Amino acid sequence: MSKLRLTVSMWNNWRINWKKLKTKLIFVAALVGLFCTVTGFANANIQDNSHLLEHTTKELIVAKNDRYWQTGEQPQIIVRTLDRLDKLTPNNLAKAKRTVFIVVGTKGKKRNVQIYSSKDLHGAFTADTRGSIIRSQSEQLRSSSKAEFNKGLRFVFRACATTIDQQYQYSFDKYDLTNDERSQITHPHRLALPIALALVIVVAGLYYFFRRNFHPKNRAQK
Repeated sequence: MSKLRLTVSMWNNWRINWKKLKTKLIFVAALVGLFCTVTGFANANIQDNSHLLEHTTKELIVAKNDRYWQTGEQPQIIVRTLDRLDKLTPNNLAKAKRTVFIVVGTKGKKRNVQIYSSKDLHGAFTADTRGSIIRSQSEQLRSSSKAEFNKGLRFVFRACATTIDQQYQYSFDKYDLTNDERSQITHPHRLALPIALALVIVVAGLYYFFRRNFHPKNRAQK
């Protein structure tokens, strides 16, 4: 009888201890989840000093850099926002390796977006490449709308990621630009060309009209 009581007592103690342990495990798991959620956007690849980045933009930055972390080269794309329009060059740029910086300077409603790369990526991120990426989204990047600005910034980030993936011959994923989106960079002025041609025709027509009707020789003949 005493053995039975001892067994029951041990069982009850085990159940109580297990419940306590289970409660502690759930609490620890919740803390870990909260920590990951909070620190996930306090990531070294995100430095949002101006509080411009939307949740979707941060998710994109973290997700793509997490994929890069699994590669042998481990490149990274760092996005920074600063409360100034000039002096945007990262201080650690000269020492950085396999790194691209997207730096956003902001003052009031003005925005200045620049792309910088470490020396080992200069061949992929030439001045023309960086300029074409930014020009392709110039309207969105100048927008005072936070949502519109973030849309343009996400495109810039994905364009940089696509360039890195091409450089290291990684397989393209859902974060890279599509073929149609890449054409916006390689042919940024394609849509403006017809308008430019129309303007040339209009100017030529006006020149011919005024020359024909208001030139001194033509007026003297009349």
